[in-house]
Amino acid sequence: MPSIDALDQRLQDLTLPYRPQREWIEGRGLLVVIAHFFSGVGAGIWLFSLALDYDAGLIISIVVMAVLAGGAHLAFLGRWQRFWRMILRPHSSWISRGLLGIALFLTGAILYVLPGVRDTTFGSAMLAVSILGMALILLQKGFVYLVSKAIPFWNISLLPFLHIAYALRGGAALLLIVAAAAGEVFDIDLLEVIKLWVVVSSAVLVLLYLVLANNAGPAAKRSLQELVAGRISPAFHGGAIFLGLVIPIFLGTIGSTAGLWRGLLAVVGLSSLAGDFFVQYCIVKAGIYLPIVGELPPARSYRGRPRLF
Repeated sequence: MPSIDALDQRLQDLTLPYRPQREWIEGRGLLVVIAHFFSGVGAGIWLFSLALDYDAGLIISIVVMAVLAGGAHLAFLGRWQRFWRMILRPHSSWISRGLLGIALFLTGAILYVLPGVRDTTFGSAMLAVSILGMALILLQKGFVYLVSKAIPFWNISLLPFLHIAYALRGGAALLLIVAAAAGEVFDIDLLEVIKLWVVVSSAVLVLLYLVLANNAGPAAKRSLQELVAGRISPAFHGGAIFLGLVIPIFLGTIGSTAGLWRGLLAVVGLSSLAGDFFVQYCIVKAGIYLPIVGELPPARSYRGRPRLF
């Protein structure tokens, strides 16, 4: 149950023409953003670890998904013992599809990495199950916000693609950190190229997303103003842009020509990972509801008296 202060805040919000979204970003609601962030990172690690044939990365992916993403999801729930009920409506709810994706992913991934399973027919089937779960997780992250038509800043068709790009960024970033700590455990040069490509493409997606938001109506434009010049701008410019784009692109460009020593490799990974979180945080934080009551039509005269309908 919301506290008295939270209730007062929401009552005060009702007096505003544009109400900020608070349920999924303030207080315990921040756990939703954390859960979505780590579920995307876990899915990205799984994909890149399969591509790079990196067994330890597969284990890291399972831990991130089960402990960090799953733990944050359960901590957000008021009565976590009933979480299984959310999976009962996959035909109509992206929340159900996301939980189904996590369940499929963990089932398939855990069975796939068991000793002696990978090279069997059963192992191939479990790999397919894990990839299906991973795909649902990547899709759910964006669509769970996209369907919120009352918040125009989220109701932009590019949002799912943006979330997928940042999930892949997060997975690549964490693997770079692992590579910096463990040394030559996989083809780092290939991952650096992939990482730089994903970073540049996600920067283009962010720019395009902001352009679309500017043309998505007054509420979305207000969200955009809060993002670039309002209450969220420090997190957006310092976290999403500087940490998430400027530093990785600058150091990644250097690394593609001169190579990165392990310390700088860790900086690229940590900076990018922080920036990935801030992008998702800022998009959720900038969500603003459509006005509850629209503008009334001009009064018309009816038998000498003003009429409002």
